[in-house]
Amino acid sequence: ARPQQLRAAFAPLLRRCLSTEAGEEVSDRKKREKRLIWRAKCRGWLELDVLMGTFTEKNITSFDDAKLDMLEEILELENPDLIKWFTGQAPVPEELMENQVMKELMQYVKSDHGSGIHDK
Repeated sequence: ARPQQLRAAFAPLLRRCLSTEAGEEVSDRKKREKRLIWRAKCRGWLELDVLMGTFTEKNITSFDDAKLDMLEEILELENPDLIKWFTGQAPVPEELMENQVMKELMQYVKSDHGSGIHDK
């Protein structure tokens, strides 16, 4: 299917996700949070969907706009790189560890999974 067809097919679902049960208009902030949660939970790799989705759901309401920007930067990263960093197969690049949300995410991985998740 072409991208336009996919967008049209998913538009009603997206509208429902971005609205409240009472049909009220949702704030831009809330829309952004829901979009970021969606992106964190729907990466296409089950391990990342669970890990990043859970982390995001637990923390997103406490993030200010700057941290939401940092989260968005992380969500732009490639799945193979994230898995390597989370499993300890490769070190997280220093410049990426300057991202406060990445630091928190790595702490979350270690606290929730000991020394990290292991790809066996």
